[in-house]
Amino acid sequence: MSSSMEKVLQICHRHFFAKPVLCNDSIDHFIFGPVGELLKNNLYQEWLYSTVTKSDVTVFPYHTGKSLKDVGRGLLEPFEHVKAMNNGQLPFGIAVKDFGDRGKHGVEESSEELIKESLYFRPHNCTTLRLFMFVHPTHGMQFFDQWQRQRKIWWRKFSASPGRFSLADIHSENDGLTVHIQAEFSWGLENVETICHKGTALFDVLGKSEKELFEAKDGRRKIIPHVVESTINLDGAVFTFLCDAYDETTFLGLPREIMRFHRKLAPYKASFAAASSSASVSEELSQLALYLTRELRSCGILTLLLPDVAKKSLESQFIRNDELGIPYTAVLNDSSLKTGIIGLRSRDTTLKEQLHCSDLKLYMERLLKNY
Repeated sequence: MSSSMEKVLQICHRHFFAKPVLCNDSIDHFIFGPVGELLKNNLYQEWLYSTVTKSDVTVFPYHTGKSLKDVGRGLLEPFEHVKAMNNGQLPFGIAVKDFGDRGKHGVEESSEELIKESLYFRPHNCTTLRLFMFVHPTHGMQFFDQWQRQRKIWWRKFSASPGRFSLADIHSENDGLTVHIQAEFSWGLENVETICHKGTALFDVLGKSEKELFEAKDGRRKIIPHVVESTINLDGAVFTFLCDAYDETTFLGLPREIMRFHRKLAPYKASFAAASSSASVSEELSQLALYLTRELRSCGILTLLLPDVAKKSLESQFIRNDELGIPYTAVLNDSSLKTGIIGLRSRDTTLKEQLHCSDLKLYMERLLKNY
């Protein structure tokens, strides 16, 4: 196993991002700790925002509660409902959060033997995010091409190293055209998303009466839509961004590990660090940090406040926050109690901006609002 992968696994263990559960020399599933679960949820919310909220085409979310193995029949019920809501007209989409055995429905694997690192991107039991777009047959290829570009941009937008994500060559399979979005790491390329232009292949296994239920309007005619599907293994995507975010730097001549999560994906957006001259001042700084934490949380900014604030060295607090990937740390000291001035330290630059504590909530909202 490569040294970079070992270091990612070590930091995952140290802060309980994710724990792989092995079974027969493969990864059966991941156990996500508190920080990893937040990262996973943020990633899912950003996928949902991109595919449903921000989509130019009307897309409806659908939750199966189980593995969607028989896709054609499994989509029949939501398709009928969505078609009725959309007045039977194309295009429209269905976004599915699918659980269970990955089987053949995760990101496709190469027929070549997988290297050991790749196993961490392909847990057997996982959550799969699948988008099915139902489009007019004449628009299928156009949407297929557009969706490839949009999805590549999505991965790059959240990456600490955007250039690592690229599109592989399109290849033809029995049920249509397939292309992978790949991430390049020191040990090789990993497929992180699969996009397929399936045409009408999903419906070929259905009986005539079932197939007719998938017909949509085209003027006075009825047509069978073409299907473009994209698939992401959510658990593998979490591990992708763990590997992507990991970085090593030098500070004051000493090596330091940093998780450079995009601020939208970062499990916690802010935390606190304090240095005090006495035990009584330490208690006052802890109370100020608690007050500011409540202010930030009240506007939806997930903030980490631990009991040892003002009880450990500033440097040790910065190291922990950097390893957790927290983008901003509010730094308090004795004078903060008199002047209200605090420092807001950036994880990526290690520089601190000075601002009044009463401005912290509004300033943080502005920092986190945009992508």
